[in-house]
Amino acid sequence: MGALVNDKTIHNKASAGAAALQEDIEALKHNFLLRGFFKDRGYEDSSDLTKNEVSQLPSGPALKVFRYDPKQIFDKKDTAKLKNEKTINDAGAFLESEKYGLAVVAASAGMEGDTDKDRKLTQARSAVVREYLVNHFHVDDTKIKTIGMGKSKDTDDNGSIEIVIYPAPTAPRGN
Repeated sequence: MGALVNDKTIHNKASAGAAALQEDIEALKHNFLLRGFFKDRGYEDSSDLTKNEVSQLPSGPALKVFRYDPKQIFDKKDTAKLKNEKTINDAGAFLESEKYGLAVVAASAGMEGDTDKDRKLTQARSAVVREYLVNHFHVDDTKIKTIGMGKSKDTDDNGSIEIVIYPAPTAPRGN
């Protein structure tokens, strides 16, 4: 037993095996026969989850906040697959018709469950909602960001989805 713990060769082989497994899983995500499994989760590529992410919500007052219960929008408690995306159409219509500076789709989970899984789930949910808004409404996609907040004690067990819209910056007045 001591030899297993102290032998660096076994540790290196285990690390290499884990890295190879991760690469194989990424390849499987794009395999024709298995692609549906990952698509059922709401996303295929985990690198897409953070592409439009901000590290925190901007300071300052929001122009408008739309709040949704995730169980009204998503297929299951532990997925990011949309089931009733039309629920967020009011936010999309607002974004189309109003001037705004930035919109952030913020997703949070309740306090139960695995912290790492909840972080990934909330990142996926915010990315999926953002993608829906960008693809179904005439909005500037560079002004819509995401944040996966993970666990939050400020929400109920379902968590929440918020689309927080910040005002456009105002130009300073000249004398």
